[in-house]
Amino acid sequence: MIQEEIRKAREKAILKALDYIEDGMIVGYGTGSTMAQCIGYVKKLIQDKKMKLLFIPTSFQSRQLLLENNLPVTSLYEYPEPDLMIDSFDQTDREGNVIKGGGGAMLMEKIVTQASRKVIFIGDYVKLVEKLSRPVPIEILEKAYPHVKKILTKAGFKLTLRESAGKMGPLVSDNGNLLGDVDAGVIEDPEKLDKLLRSIAGVIETGLFPKLADKIIIGEMNGSIEEINVDRKKL
Repeated sequence: MIQEEIRKAREKAILKALDYIEDGMIVGYGTGSTMAQCIGYVKKLIQDKKMKLLFIPTSFQSRQLLLENNLPVTSLYEYPEPDLMIDSFDQTDREGNVIKGGGGAMLMEKIVTQASRKVIFIGDYVKLVEKLSRPVPIEILEKAYPHVKKILTKAGFKLTLRESAGKMGPLVSDNGNLLGDVDAGVIEDPEKLDKLLRSIAGVIETGLFPKLADKIIIGEMNGSIEEINVDRKKL
């Protein structure tokens, strides 16, 4: 029952996010279960309104999802500044700080997020918290793993390397790097932690997205939505 409530809450957020899609747009498309749920609604929107859109996938998963639904894909080479980025998240606070990367695609997700003119993140009420507290995903250069682990351990953090369910050994990202999760407890300053983690040689990217969206749309249990407008930090 609770899973059905969450699915319906996500649906409300998805439908609201579709209001921001316009004909002719280049749309960055995120990764994860919410984005898999979103694809049918996007396809229906295109068919009903006879829109012409191009999509920039952020992972192998999202590329396959788009292609399987006969939606055209492109890349940042052709369109270095997408009109819109739509993605989900693992956890958010009310200040617009987000943790992403449960699906291991945070590097490309952050690239397309920074590149896009407008960014909307969608999710359900379960993922909205007062302060971020989930372990932070990081992508690690394989040869740097011992160094990264040593530095994080000295700093008082716990690094857990993701293990593959399909083979012996670690899980590898689309980019051929290791994936890990850093338990930092309750995160008082997400931007500071993001900078600290990225300052370690060998850490390629983190799943911390401090105020990188313009809007975060939350589907509530009662069928309503909450929109968090963010003072987005742009490069």
